[in-house]
Amino acid sequence: MTHTRTIAVTLLAALAPTVFALAACAPSAAPPSRTPIAITPETNAEIAKYLRVVKSTRPGAFAVSADGRDSYFTYCEEISCAAPSYTQPALRGCQSYSGAPCTILFTRNEPRLAFTRTEATGTGGRHGSEEQRELDFDFNDRNRN
Repeated sequence: MTHTRTIAVTLLAALAPTVFALAACAPSAAPPSRTPIAITPETNAEIAKYLRVVKSTRPGAFAVSADGRDSYFTYCEEISCAAPSYTQPALRGCQSYSGAPCTILFTRNEPRLAFTRTEATGTGGRHGSEEQRELDFDFNDRNRN
């Protein structure tokens, strides 16, 4: 085994417990459904609001509950924000409203799951959003407190 390969294997072995521990802390997404999620008119309105915010260039994620009634989205008004992930806050927000695992329906403006709009699932549900903090690259004002 080469020296570089030995270092890489050792590093992976050392980091594996940390990676698994961090993964256990993250909210779990519901397993992907084979059938489209039926979303309520209120959730559909939240999707439209989310897509207006992220447009085609801004980062974000939209999570929805399995019954299509609850949703939560996160986004960044700029190209880069201080968020390492947009999916985790979206899942946490959605799950706090629904009380059950949610799934990511959109990342950026790209759909990740099939969904249908329906009136039959009832109305109501809870919805929310969160703008992520923009990265601050002001290197000229170093003495600022």
